[in-house]
Amino acid sequence: MTVATEWVEDHFVAGDVVLDFANTVYRRWPRMGSDLFTNAESLSSWLERAGLLPHSNGVLPPAGEETLEEARALRATLWLVFDAQRERRSIPPDAFSALLDVARRLGEHVTVDADGDMTARDPQSAIGALALGAISLVLDPPQQGVRACDACGWFFVDSSRGRRRRWCSMKTCGNQAKVDRYRAARA
Repeated sequence: MTVATEWVEDHFVAGDVVLDFANTVYRRWPRMGSDLFTNAESLSSWLERAGLLPHSNGVLPPAGEETLEEARALRATLWLVFDAQRERRSIPPDAFSALLDVARRLGEHVTVDADGDMTARDPQSAIGALALGAISLVLDPPQQGVRACDACGWFFVDSSRGRRRRWCSMKTCGNQAKVDRYRAARA
């Protein structure tokens, strides 16, 4: 039996829920790390923790294996899209088309608040809401730009004052880089 990932604050450091979703692997480089969506339950709990599913008091809408595979496919598409965006290349047309296809399935199962926040009734609709959010990021990118962590490849919106942020989080990758530099200087 696979244990579901426990989602903590350190999993939500990107500054945008779509980028946080793209970051649901242990790391993207230098080698691909393990998938944090260990099972369908971990997907449902991530969607709830991210605010895309209403608070459930412990009873999450089931995601199902098909929705889990669709979420993983969307995540791979997001990597293509945001890598292109951060490298200032054109978004691959097939990747953008894939986002449109997933977003098209939203239907009546998503509520959009006046401030633009979306809440879905089920995991499948939440995946569509994420695709719609990705389209919004592509068509109206943040002024700060989408960057990727030098150490692990996680995406983030660089909202630092000097626009020189290099790490997904100083608590994790930034601290490890400082430790590595310190050890290298002492060796």
